[in-house]
Amino acid sequence: MKHLFILNPVAGKHQSSLQLQPQIESFFESHPLEYEIHVTTHAGEATEYAKKITAEGEVRVYACGGDGTVLEVVNGIAEAPHAELACVPCGSGNDFLRFLPNPDRFRDLGALIAGRAQRMDLMKCNGRYSLNMCSMGMDANVADRMVKYKRLPLVSGPMAYNLAIVRTFFGRLGQKLRVVMETENGTVEREDSYLFALAANGQYYGGGYHGSPRSKPDDGLLDFILIKNLSHLKVLAFLGKYKKGEHLDLSCCESFRGTRMHVFADKPAVVTADGECFSTTDVTFEILPQAVSFVLPASDGDELLKNYEISGNYQIKT
Repeated sequence: MKHLFILNPVAGKHQSSLQLQPQIESFFESHPLEYEIHVTTHAGEATEYAKKITAEGEVRVYACGGDGTVLEVVNGIAEAPHAELACVPCGSGNDFLRFLPNPDRFRDLGALIAGRAQRMDLMKCNGRYSLNMCSMGMDANVADRMVKYKRLPLVSGPMAYNLAIVRTFFGRLGQKLRVVMETENGTVEREDSYLFALAANGQYYGGGYHGSPRSKPDDGLLDFILIKNLSHLKVLAFLGKYKKGEHLDLSCCESFRGTRMHVFADKPAVVTADGECFSTTDVTFEILPQAVSFVLPASDGDELLKNYEISGNYQIKT
C-alpha cells in the first residue's frame, strides 16, 4: 500500500502542516514503505490529486490540515474502494476527531502509519460527499462568515466561530423551512420557522460545538436536529447549552434518526457541508453506510474500544 500525505500549507496557523514534512521523510528513511508528499497550492487540489493517486491502486491518504482538507480528501477517495482515509490534525478546528477520547493521538505519525482502518459512514449533500456535519440556517451563516475571520492574525478556529456568531446574531434570525425526513419510524414532515436544520454523522463542529451528541459515525444512520426560531434574547441562552450538547431536550429542539433529509427554503439560504458553504432553496442530506475506511492509530485501537465500552458513548464496530 502506498502512503500519500497531502499537506495543506494554509490550514491552521504558522503553516503547521509543512512542519510535518521532515518528520515524514525521517520516518520513511528507516521504514522501507512506498510514500509520497504532496503540498497543495489551491482550493480543490487535494480532491484532484487524491482521485489521481487512488486510481492507480491501494493507497492510504493522509489529510494533513483541518476540516476543510479532510473534506477535500474525502471527495477525492469516496468512490475508490481500495483507499483509506487518515487524518493528521493541523487545522484550527479538527472537529470530526473530537468524538474520540484521545484525538491528539492522531498527531503521532508512526501510530497512524501503522494504524488499522475501520469502516465509517459518509453523507452526500447535493452531490458532494461529507464526513461530519451538514446544515442549513443560522449555523451555516456562521460557517460562511467564519472563513474570513480565520484569516485574521491571532484568531483561532473557535474564536473565529464565536466572532461569526456575534455578527450573525445581530442579523435576522430564522427562516421558513419545509423538512421531509426518512426516519427509523417512516417519513416525517415538518414546516415552520427554524433557526437551523442539522444532519449529523459526527458529533462536533464549529470549533467544538457539540451539536449532535448522540451521533455514531458507523451505525448507518444520520441524526437530524431541528431548532425552531427563537428570539434574540433566547438564542444567547440556547447557544450556551448547544455548545455543551445540552439542547436535545429543550422545547425548541426536535431530533430524529434516519437515512435522508430533504430541506426546502422559501428563499435562498446558506448550506454548510463540513465548512464548505453554498446557497440554495433545496438541499438533500443522505447517508452512505460504511462508505469510507477511516484509520485509527496503532496501539491505540484496543484502548479506544475499551474506553467506548466503559463510557457507553460510542463503540467502533469490529
